[in-house]
Amino acid sequence: MTHFSNHLPGHLFGWIPILQPGGSLGNYWWLLLFPLVFGISIAYRATHETQLVGFWWRVVVFTVKSTIAMGSLGAAMYLFVYMIIPLLRVG
Repeated sequence: MTHFSNHLPGHLFGWIPILQPGGSLGNYWWLLLFPLVFGISIAYRATHETQLVGFWWRVVVFTVKSTIAMGSLGAAMYLFVYMIIPLLRVG
């Protein structure tokens, strides 16, 4: 460890960002979906709108639709992995 290790929390040293998303958030790393989708919605709507009238309403609608879509994909993947795959025959 370097001299910077005195200033950082100890739990950050074992964090691998790609394999363990969220670091110290533990099981709540998926809550980062909401600010991420909101930021993407702002950027997307800002590049596709010609007027600011109704901009924030369209951002909120885009955020809600995207969050529901991602949640649905997550639920479908969960059902597939834990319900469908175990029913498949092996051999």
